[in-house]
Amino acid sequence: MRIICVLIGLIWVHTTLAQESLVQYSEVTFTSPFEKKVLDDHFLKRNSDMFVLFMANGVLLTEATIEQSKSRYFSHLKSFENEKFQSKRNDKKTKLMYDDIHQVFLQKYEVKSNFEDVFYNGYFNCVSASALYALAFEKLNVPYAIKEEPTHVYLIAYPETDRIMIETTSPLGGFYTMDQAFKLNYVKMLKDQKQISAKEYGSQDVSTLFDKHYFQDQQNITLMNLVGIQYQNDALYKLEENKNEEAFCQLEKAYLFNPNSRCGYLLLVAGTKVMESRKAKDSLHATYLSKLSRYKDYGITLEMVQSEFMSVIQQLLYTEGKKSELEIYYRQLEKGITDVEIKNEIAFLYNYENGRMLYNKARYKESLPYFKEALSLKPKHVDTNAALLGALSQSFRGNGNNLALLNELQKYADQYPSLQEDNVFNTLFASSMAVQFNQEYNLDRPVEGEKYKKLFEDYFAKYSDLTLDNNLVGQAYSSAAVYYFRKGQKAKAKSIIAKGLEYAPYNYELLRRQQVINNGN
Repeated sequence: MRIICVLIGLIWVHTTLAQESLVQYSEVTFTSPFEKKVLDDHFLKRNSDMFVLFMANGVLLTEATIEQSKSRYFSHLKSFENEKFQSKRNDKKTKLMYDDIHQVFLQKYEVKSNFEDVFYNGYFNCVSASALYALAFEKLNVPYAIKEEPTHVYLIAYPETDRIMIETTSPLGGFYTMDQAFKLNYVKMLKDQKQISAKEYGSQDVSTLFDKHYFQDQQNITLMNLVGIQYQNDALYKLEENKNEEAFCQLEKAYLFNPNSRCGYLLLVAGTKVMESRKAKDSLHATYLSKLSRYKDYGITLEMVQSEFMSVIQQLLYTEGKKSELEIYYRQLEKGITDVEIKNEIAFLYNYENGRMLYNKARYKESLPYFKEALSLKPKHVDTNAALLGALSQSFRGNGNNLALLNELQKYADQYPSLQEDNVFNTLFASSMAVQFNQEYNLDRPVEGEKYKKLFEDYFAKYSDLTLDNNLVGQAYSSAAVYYFRKGQKAKAKSIIAKGLEYAPYNYELLRRQQVINNGN
């Protein structure tokens, strides 16, 4: 039992709801069809039966015997509904109920037990016994509070008046009426131990000091929270036995009933243990990683999730070549991530690395959709821009369809404006315009040739720091000049050559054409 005490002792703090829900009911795993039915009734249909909710976690009783146990218990409580009992003082009524229920239902204290054990063999612990008494108090309209300490729960009957303590784990001395003498002795002990100062002791009355110090580290919890604590305890038993996946499943249900930082921390502990022990990078591994990505308030960072996913990519994509298995993993991971930033980072890694792997295998066209998706997530990512442009130019290389490349580049420019901040993209775009300009004049289509010549010149005016291939520019302007020279438009041919030399001043072909035209040959 050491791990249970140590873990609860370490993490017991005042209950604090996490900023983001760590658990979604749709993801919960059930131990039996009965448990699913009971929890569906509670969470989906808003039809809650507290007795049955405490039973849902068990495996010893059937649905029929659970109903029998419920009927037996509440039938027994009818013995307290008579006028004689109701007329007694609060402390007398509480003691009668305490002694009777303990004698009839609680036979042996057993720390590793659940609520169903009370009706199976009479075994109980502080949680199950507190639940049993709380159900009785609910039925008989006895005011009560459930108190939680670091490793214990108990009840206070008539908490606003008599403050009668129900210590369920002590059948011989578990009933405490906190009268004035009890309070006085407790407060005096604190003063003697110097836990309160003489000044404080002298300036406040005993009841105020008692309430302040006796209950300061004890939380009021609801009966529904107690259901969660029972699930949490069961998870701790399973953690002791290294049944980490089972523990995590129980803790998820615990968190739904009792969503506090203690349970959240235990979920992190159990989930981390599962991740560390699970070698297979499969859908279940992805499920746990997606769930752990929600634990930002507990120290899980974006970088941790990225690092873990990159190790999965390395193993499945690069080491084992299992591209389809990586896709399955990614879809499962992405489905469970609730944080938008983490979801986008994971999507970027998946698409960029898939694109890079395909690029390295010279499967350029296949890589393009991945690079496009990665670029939509990080438009200014330098490596993605370069990889996409490389894949795009390589995919069109050798097929002779420059116009298709040019149209594709225009689509990219429209869809990803940030590309035009990249000189590699601008150079490729301008070069494609020059190639098309050249082709149109060689095909005797001057109107189209002029169109792409103007596009090229306008683009270059906008991005004047481009470094273009002089030969490519020379060929384009030379083709246009030859076309007009042959048509007898010598002046126009000369002006085109002069314009071309502005972009490629030392291009041999343009200089030779200029010489020919000037000599009139």
